[in-house]
Amino acid sequence: MLKLSSEAAAAHAANRVGGPHQPACHAPFTSMYFDQFGNVLACCINTIHTMGSYPSQSLAEIWSSKRARELRDSLAAGDFSLGCHDCHSSISSGNFNAVNAMFDQQVLDTPPQWVVENPPAADDQRDSWPRMLEFALSTRCNLTCTMCSGSYSSAIRKAEGLDPLPEIYGEEFVHELRPFLEHVTDVRFYGGEPFLAPVNFAILDVLCEVNPSCKVSITTNGTIWNQRVQQIVEVLKPTIVVSIDGFTTEGFESIRVGASRKKVFENLKHFSQVEGCQVSLAVCAMRQNVHEIPDLVRFANSNSLHLGFNVVRYPQDHSLSSATAEELSEAITVWEELLQEQWSLEAPLLSQPGHENLRRIEGILAEARVWLAATADQTSGLEIRSSSASAARDRRRDWLELLSKLAATTYNSDALLTEEAFELELTRVLAEFDQKVAPQNRAGQLAMAIAEFSDRSLVPAELDRFDQLAATLATSAVTPRIRLMTGLPPALIVDGVINMDPKVLALRFDSYFPPERSDP
Repeated sequence: MLKLSSEAAAAHAANRVGGPHQPACHAPFTSMYFDQFGNVLACCINTIHTMGSYPSQSLAEIWSSKRARELRDSLAAGDFSLGCHDCHSSISSGNFNAVNAMFDQQVLDTPPQWVVENPPAADDQRDSWPRMLEFALSTRCNLTCTMCSGSYSSAIRKAEGLDPLPEIYGEEFVHELRPFLEHVTDVRFYGGEPFLAPVNFAILDVLCEVNPSCKVSITTNGTIWNQRVQQIVEVLKPTIVVSIDGFTTEGFESIRVGASRKKVFENLKHFSQVEGCQVSLAVCAMRQNVHEIPDLVRFANSNSLHLGFNVVRYPQDHSLSSATAEELSEAITVWEELLQEQWSLEAPLLSQPGHENLRRIEGILAEARVWLAATADQTSGLEIRSSSASAARDRRRDWLELLSKLAATTYNSDALLTEEAFELELTRVLAEFDQKVAPQNRAGQLAMAIAEFSDRSLVPAELDRFDQLAATLATSAVTPRIRLMTGLPPALIVDGVINMDPKVLALRFDSYFPPERSDP
């Protein structure tokens, strides 16, 4: 089990929206999140423990599935171990604006009459119909943002020479979704770019027909404003959340590659001028925009706009959690000075949205201070030995060391993993690999990519390992895969898990297994 410490649990209870709540998070009780691979999740963060998969299961089957009940039971007991590690880490650090806070607010905002008309199921207290639906149905996108990947942006896949991901959702999905849309109170759209995906417009059209008073939120990159978009906005009057990761032209366009800052800010005005349409901003907090965030906060506060933050955790060269002590100290100083300046303002110079924005900055600061403290602990780094084809390596020891450090970092424990715990942790890593790779049908392609490089001048044992990998990677049997992967360099498998892309992995292959070269 993965529970909050008694101190963290008490602080969390004292800071939750609407007061103390049970369970630890409402997401699996109230919501369904559909990702681009057909996975149905409780939220956008927990990609490990899916509630089900579309179209192999119906939406009704997924909502009442065994896996959904397992997640509900776990969170009802205060256990974050079924994929909720990020929120556990954020809350433990004192950041109470983690994703689960959104679901507290959503429960608080639900009309009492809806609760009366939709009593919870007796078996696991879930809503009889989910009150919130979140859609990230397509990777169609016109930008190549630096912190993004081909798993979320078709433009990035095109730049990498990859085929588009298959479109999972179509007319049958929209038809099956219709009764859910009739009961829902809150619908949210994410990307790619939502205004480029036809399936999103099909869902929005149904909402206009059967539930026009439903709360709708659309997170967009702000590059698209046309007659079709204007029509939807005027009818449904949604909240438009514009992703904007830099304030200066240079900062904005260096991160959101392919977007024009001038055009996006013009479209901000178009959205805000539609009567009843609310506009807010979303920022990815990362190493590249530490100095842009103060001006973004000032802009949002001066215009009474809500500003949400997504803390980037991958890629590592963007993640503040992987930053150096010097970088973190600088970020903390910059944001502390911002808070001192902004808190000194009085109403109406600092509106209610402004207060909430500053509270969110305080939450990120709390995490940054924890990361800074961790840089002093040498055990928190994940040192991975370089893998030379001619060097003798004890791969199992490498894996044990890597996973022990992962466990120490994740669970704040200095104890090394026992052999039994090692097997369990590796099983968890493989499960994450399966959840992310198998739905994309990428496992076989990954095996093929590795097989293409298996004629390198590797030592015989390594060639044997790669032959086995090509033959067994696409299977779901955990035990043989554990035996197989403990014989491979940790860095190679970690990259395979994170990148989920055979071509990206192939490009890095030589850095792990350099070809044998004869000295001249």
